[in-house]
Amino acid sequence: MIFKDATTFQALKRLLSDHGREYAPRYAVAFLFMSVVAGCTSLSAWMMRDVVNKIFVEQDEVALFWIPLTISGLFVIKGIASYLQEVSLSRIGNRIVAQIQKRMYDHLLKMDVGFYQQYPSSDLITRITHNAQAARTMLHLVAMGLGRDLLTLIGLIIVMISQDPLLSAITLLGGPIAVYFLKRLRERIKKAATSQVMSISTIVGVMRESAQGIRVVKSFQLEPVLRHRMDEGIKAVEKLSNKIAAVQARVDPLMETLGGMAVAAAVIYAGWRNLTFGDTPGQFFAFVTALLMASDPARRLSKLQLQLTTAAVGVKMMYELLDRPAAEVDADNRPGLAVSQGEVRFEDVVFSYDSNTPVLRGLNLVAPAGRTTALVGLSGAGKTTVFNLLQRFWEPAAGVIRIDGQPISEVSVASLRSQIALVSQDVFLFEGTIRDNIAAGRKDATEEEIIAAAKAAQADEFIRSLPHGYDTQVGELGSQISGGQRQRISLARAFLKNAPIILLDEPTSALDSETEQSIQEALQELTRGRTTIVIAHRLSTVANADVIHVMDKGQVIESGRHRELIERGGLYAKLYRIQFANAIEDYQSPALAK
Repeated sequence: MIFKDATTFQALKRLLSDHGREYAPRYAVAFLFMSVVAGCTSLSAWMMRDVVNKIFVEQDEVALFWIPLTISGLFVIKGIASYLQEVSLSRIGNRIVAQIQKRMYDHLLKMDVGFYQQYPSSDLITRITHNAQAARTMLHLVAMGLGRDLLTLIGLIIVMISQDPLLSAITLLGGPIAVYFLKRLRERIKKAATSQVMSISTIVGVMRESAQGIRVVKSFQLEPVLRHRMDEGIKAVEKLSNKIAAVQARVDPLMETLGGMAVAAAVIYAGWRNLTFGDTPGQFFAFVTALLMASDPARRLSKLQLQLTTAAVGVKMMYELLDRPAAEVDADNRPGLAVSQGEVRFEDVVFSYDSNTPVLRGLNLVAPAGRTTALVGLSGAGKTTVFNLLQRFWEPAAGVIRIDGQPISEVSVASLRSQIALVSQDVFLFEGTIRDNIAAGRKDATEEEIIAAAKAAQADEFIRSLPHGYDTQVGELGSQISGGQRQRISLARAFLKNAPIILLDEPTSALDSETEQSIQEALQELTRGRTTIVIAHRLSTVANADVIHVMDKGQVIESGRHRELIERGGLYAKLYRIQFANAIEDYQSPALAK
């Protein structure tokens, strides 16, 4: 009855395959304790025969001493074994949850950027928390069901049969009836449990958006919208939880009804035996005690299938994630990238984020070693895609990307990214201290190196002015410090990494003029002698670049220095005239004059 559902069986089989051998000795110890509990329960029911016959019928005074003492001893042993069994299973379960969560997170880190665009973070958070707990729940249920409840039930049935085989057969007729009704309830539980997990993911997602976007929420008065979304998610979880509880609750009245009918049949049969054949009452009391004590493990076992079905939904979703092939697993024989000069080449590179819309169409460009190369063009021209492919966040559909002549697809991902430092306009800071965020560029950095990197990024002065200096907490997504300060920390991180190739994604676009000037000075220091590729929307910031590539529709249509491109009169000159005209217009605006 327990493993008739195919999904449940496959999930359990997979869990046992992954963790069974490692934890078999520990589970064996837990089963030993559970068998002691089951044995003590069965023996206490068996003792009822002597309690009635020896004490109340035969009035044996010696029995009045040793029978209560034996019963007390049984329950003391049972209590100790119950405690040890619970502690053993809890420790095993906690360890398995920890292992699964580590394994899931390690697997997530091996996925490419496209994976994270497909799966929302709320879904991933739910899988790494709720689904890992579902694995523990499933193993715990099976261990308790087979080790404690099934052994106890078998022991009590043996007691019943030993007292009266025919009466036992009569009372056990309700088993097939229970199996029939439980099979019908199982499918309803399965559907509700799947929907419940998805609704929990919705709640997590709304809470994440509320916390990370609180300024936008407050500014645009989006509280009613988010409150409605949260209410809908909570109502869905509540409704589904109530549905699951209602289905599971039907087991108890079913088992109570069948149990009551079994007791009634036992009373009728035992009364007839006593009146007709003069059977002793002790035999009947031992039987009824075993029958009543069997109701609890029988009830728990009858619910086990439904509980396993609920847990199997989470386990299935967990393995769906773990079974997805990791996109960034390096082959053992891949060499590391050896950067001698740092020249970057794109040769006939073709790429699209989906099969219908190509972003790069046979792109060819060169970023000379030790020089600054700028990428300019309209939005959607493919500039950011160049950065993404160079760091192997995605793989091109065709063409080759080389660094110092080495195809980056043939070197290890780790060695490639260790040679590249990215400074973006969208600065990401991890929750922790300023020191932690700077050292994220190189975990083995000394305190002196961290401070030197901060000074080079012109961040040391403001850091020391903070109450806790380098130990200042930046808050979630760096919410405790200003945008300019976040950008300086990002620069310090890049300085500390000391990579030969620097990628700058318009790192000063969102800053005020004074802060921009300060960071531009730090950028000049960072890029000196390094191969630098910069994405620029404000053309004035790349006027001194060694090479400017003008991109349009996934191709380079113009290349040269600033003055050459202006004189050529192509797209670059057109963009420059538009920006220059807008700047003059803004300067002469009456609103600014006020």
